Amino acid sequence: MTVRNTTLEDRARQILGVEAGADIMAIKKAYRRLARRYHPDCNRDADASSEKFMLITEAYNYLLRHQLPGRNSPLASGLNLEKEDPDAAYASWWMEHYRDFF
Repeated sequence: MTVRNTTLEDRARQILGVEAGADIMAIKKAYRRLARRYHPDCNRDADASSEKFMLITEAYNYLLRHQLPGRNSPLASGLNLEKEDPDAAYASWWMEHYRDFF
């Protein structure tokens, strides 16, 4: 599940696993399911699960509350729930968006 060259809304929906026509209740249900699975208090590997939990929370906030992700956002940088090196993902996102300037 590689998330590249998509809008933030598409990326957020793909992270939560909901379709484009999903209603608010389906988004909340998907968020709660994933939040229970990846919550740092419920996992032994707190570092990896906390990053995934933040990604899920940002996707949820973007879809339901229309909060734009911040500057160092895992959602904006293209991270997903699979294991992926965050530095490599950010570098690839940066090159994808700013390659023409250099």
